[in-house]
Amino acid sequence: MDYLLPQDLINTVIDAAKSKSRLSIKNLMIRGFYSGAILGVATTLAITIAIQSQIPFLGALLFPWGFASIVLFGMELVTGNFAIMCVGILAGKVSFHKALNNWLWVYFANFCGCFTIALLMSYSLTDGGMIPPSAVGEKIMEIAISKSVTVREMGLSGFTLFIVRGIVCNFLVCIAVMMGFVSKSVIGKIVGCWFPIMAFIVLGMEHIVVNMFFLTTGMALGADITGMDMVFWSFLPVTIGNLIGGGIFVGALFYMTHSNVMLRQNKSETVS
Repeated sequence: MDYLLPQDLINTVIDAAKSKSRLSIKNLMIRGFYSGAILGVATTLAITIAIQSQIPFLGALLFPWGFASIVLFGMELVTGNFAIMCVGILAGKVSFHKALNNWLWVYFANFCGCFTIALLMSYSLTDGGMIPPSAVGEKIMEIAISKSVTVREMGLSGFTLFIVRGIVCNFLVCIAVMMGFVSKSVIGKIVGCWFPIMAFIVLGMEHIVVNMFFLTTGMALGADITGMDMVFWSFLPVTIGNLIGGGIFVGALFYMTHSNVMLRQNKSETVS
């Protein structure tokens, strides 16, 4: 059967959390680097398609291929790991220290992947620095400013707004992660994760790894963004929101309801 029952899903996620907690720093860096890099490429493709077609939805429609590859290849994305490792912690199978270790290394590796692609894309979008940024480059700069400088100008309300958008974003992203676990087939995993990822793009929510790419690329292209704009006004609120959206709204929620079902079934089997 291609479908994994919800109570079996929790066991699968717990196993995934234990496996991730045992990964070496080398593997966390390699797998995290890939995830950041592929999302950078997918983001550039989405922006390019949106500009060329003048239909932004087409860009959002095609963006999820990058995320699907992360699921299929077993790579590391910090936003998905927020939910997975929280399930492991709640189940008592992963210590908070090991979960935090995973999050920090994968976060750093995702940034390295985004930063590398940002340098390559900024070089390409300016013909090696010979011309001003192309239309795609200009759009990336515009988005980067809206995700940092504009937030600073809004002050506390902007900071809070990005936390909220981060929550909604990773609620959707981690639903995609869970749908990837639920299906055992390649096509099932792709279709299952495709629509929640497309949804967060269409809705304009905030994903920390995508923001890493936008901000580093925008700065590389010459956008007037400071380090404080990037780290405090973009990365910090979005990371907080993503952690809440993935860890609480998906990881804790799924575990609390389906682990109870597992316990009742085990008790019933013991009595019988």
